Amino acid sequence: MVQEEKKDFKNLEAKIAKMKDRKEKAEKLIELGKFYFLNEKYNEAIGKFKEASKIDENNAEIYYNLGVVYESKNLPDEASQMYTKALELNPGHQLASKHLEKIVGK
Repeated sequence: MVQEEKKDFKNLEAKIAKMKDRKEKAEKLIELGKFYFLNEKYNEAIGKFKEASKIDENNAEIYYNLGVVYESKNLPDEASQMYTKALELNPGHQLASKHLEKIVGK
């Protein structure tokens, strides 16, 4: 079963790599990053979010999601930086604001 899942990830990553539309590619990388995060593959999630940020550097969701992963890895400084970046790009991002307040309040 695990081998099958790895094959599925590789197939999905190969499809994403071939995409021409940059916005769609970034969105798919974000989805894949979230999937890795939900499966507790934090380093892989970080890699996908960073890859997406190189394509769409003004997407607050990317930085918010990076913050969530860093927070889950108990890296509050990195998480705080990502939430701050998300809020710079989208001052109304309520979840980033909530998470940042939680970290700063520690």
